[in-house]
Amino acid sequence: MKIKRRNNEVDASLNVIENAIIRNVLANRNITKIEDVEADIRGLLHYRDLKDIDIASNILKEAIKSDKRIIVFGDYDVDGMTGTALGVLGLRSLGAKNVDYLIPSRYASGYGMSIELVKVAIDKGVDLIVTVDNGISCHEAISFARDNNIDVIVTDHHDITDVLPNANAIINPKRQDCDFPSKNLCGAGVLFYLLIATRALLVDDNFYKDTPPQLNSFLDLVAIATIGDVVPLDINNRRLVKAGLNRIKKGLCQVGIKALSTFAKFDLKNITTHNISFDICPRLNAASRIYLPDNPSILLLLSQDEDEALNLAKRLDYCNKRRHDYEKVFLAEAIDEAKTQEHKKSLVVFKEHWLSGLSGLLASRLKDQFQKPVFVFAGDGEEITGSARSVTNFPLSKILNLINEKHEGLLIRFGGHAMAAGVSIKVSNLEKFKEIFEEIANENLDIKEESVIETDGSLPNECFNIEFAKLLASYGPYGHGFEEPLFDNTFTVLDSKILGSRHLRLRLSNGFITITALKFRATQREMSIQEGTVVDVVFAITVDRYYDQEKLLVRVEEFDYHDSNSILINCSDDIEDIDDDLLLS
Repeated sequence: MKIKRRNNEVDASLNVIENAIIRNVLANRNITKIEDVEADIRGLLHYRDLKDIDIASNILKEAIKSDKRIIVFGDYDVDGMTGTALGVLGLRSLGAKNVDYLIPSRYASGYGMSIELVKVAIDKGVDLIVTVDNGISCHEAISFARDNNIDVIVTDHHDITDVLPNANAIINPKRQDCDFPSKNLCGAGVLFYLLIATRALLVDDNFYKDTPPQLNSFLDLVAIATIGDVVPLDINNRRLVKAGLNRIKKGLCQVGIKALSTFAKFDLKNITTHNISFDICPRLNAASRIYLPDNPSILLLLSQDEDEALNLAKRLDYCNKRRHDYEKVFLAEAIDEAKTQEHKKSLVVFKEHWLSGLSGLLASRLKDQFQKPVFVFAGDGEEITGSARSVTNFPLSKILNLINEKHEGLLIRFGGHAMAAGVSIKVSNLEKFKEIFEEIANENLDIKEESVIETDGSLPNECFNIEFAKLLASYGPYGHGFEEPLFDNTFTVLDSKILGSRHLRLRLSNGFITITALKFRATQREMSIQEGTVVDVVFAITVDRYYDQEKLLVRVEEFDYHDSNSILINCSDDIEDIDDDLLLS
């Protein structure tokens, strides 16, 4: 493990912040304006620069005023389901009387709009389809809908190929002809902007006799979707997430979110992005990952009844436990399979009995362990589906487009982002796909055996307390693209204890202070750490809250045996700037 310390220059505007550690943390996240620290929702970027927003909002406005039948077509992941709930609840609040939704089954119909599901919409007498978190690659289904006199508005955020679908309007900030400054909105975020624009038109038309609806009541859904889809937290997304978290903390959130917090055992008034990532999102995702005849997640998000929501949250909690049981078994098998390919620059693994709903989780775990781009395939039919996770500088969306161009017909369906994607292929083509993927990896990847982790430097002894942890948290929300602060210090292990067969509790000392730290999902090597070992520890400092109890939590991200001769990289490439604290043992 190599530790690379961020060392950005602190802008003078940040000098109003008293704490030097906080100033450095913000500078390391490219913050140069105090307004960007505040991330106030009142600074939210205007919708006017989104391509097709005027066309789409006018179509939606007329559909609401004419009582047309609208269907929100979503997806089965967190972004897609919260976006679907946002669409249904938001449109109803705007005055739409005939709103329904469709979410495909991960197992029965797969990702995105399909002709079969459009036929369902036709049977329902739908006049307008609004997609959320999908649609940009659903050419055939959208053309089929248009041929059957159904208007289609696409709201999506996935990467775009050269040809756009034949929709009435396409709102996607990743369009080359879109001038919207932020390209990082999640699917629900894009739809939220459409609802804002539509509300403005309806207000201009004097549609509301009383006070117009307040769409900020749905910011909790947008915040969960943004964190759950792991999109970069640029300043605009941080405004959305911060506003959503603030509403949840005040209890101004959907009934289903309150119910989930009961089973996840965290207090809403102290909710963090970590709670969303590790408590809420896994439960919302669990139902679609294991095969179920219905989708309790979307029912929960739409529920307006507390008792109903609690029953649905209980089901999701059980689904999440079942998901974990499956994942544990499948991951052990996947690691064994991956070890047979350690000589390669990519990994492609497959088992018939694996659940395709868990492929993405398995791919993520393998990518983290082996530091290679990974495809995990599952399925027992002629057609199998695969989920991929990638490493830096190996953009999956571009790679899959390249494969599709050079090997026509190999990929039945494909789509995704630079770091995560999915495909469907014939099982008979699996070996061919392996060869092609490995060939591209060989041409484009320079895999290094030693991993590099970035930190914000060493943390002074006086900062290991709840007060500093709370201060640090107040400058969030943190997430992808605005990373949670990590620090690195050298400690001696006083003792260690394995918790629940998966986690490791460490008591550490640097000769001046003694702390307790936790390493979640510890490896076998980490669990075998011996008393007296000197280790370089990369960690986050947070507050552990359990109902009304608070205590300091030092959460270990990585640790490695200390080597006095090891190289520590500084972002400024000036090794002499390293703090002496790092060398304490």
